[in-house]
Amino acid sequence: MNNHSVGWYPNFFEGQGPLTCPKTCEAWVAAPSESEASANMDEQTRRTNVCKVTASEKIILEPIDDPKSHWLYGNQFDDYPTCFVYPAGYEPFKSELFMCECVQGSACDQPDLVVADIADPVWNSAAGISEVQVTISNIGGVAAGSFATELADPGTGAVDVQSVSSLAAGASIVLTFTFSYWVFDPNAELLAKVDYKSDVEECNEENNELRYYGLG
Repeated sequence: MNNHSVGWYPNFFEGQGPLTCPKTCEAWVAAPSESEASANMDEQTRRTNVCKVTASEKIILEPIDDPKSHWLYGNQFDDYPTCFVYPAGYEPFKSELFMCECVQGSACDQPDLVVADIADPVWNSAAGISEVQVTISNIGGVAAGSFATELADPGTGAVDVQSVSSLAAGASIVLTFTFSYWVFDPNAELLAKVDYKSDVEECNEENNELRYYGLG
């Protein structure tokens, strides 16, 4: 068990919103949201963030700290600024007014590199290549030195590698990978591995992969 500072923040900030949980936590406290990779669960979304909803809009929009409020927990997926809630015995519902769980600080005194997101591949017709943007984050408490990230297409065996000289604690970087063909044939499956050569000693060596699956 690691000790962290955790708080709930409205997904509206200085008149801007609705925001996703990563953007909410960045705006309020410059910290990451509580999230997990989800691609292997439903093959549609890549990452889910923890959110919660209440019946009072004022709590989210003003915001107001009301300890008597009642809450239901849900999921905010990828770039959709919506909290999806599935109460027992009732139909699922969704709301654009919600709180996000933000995690500030880290008990980790080492780097901790994760693949935060794999964007949908795009076709560069001028160059005749597939381009895939992958977001790498250092959620540890210390800057990471030089490391390499691998993006593989398990169906064809093709691999592209991008290197990073350093990444500060709490920082993210977007890397662009390319393949010399259209990766949807008809569907696309990609696997990203950050620090795949194990050059960086990390707090957690088991959270370095993220899989993408998209229907063509």
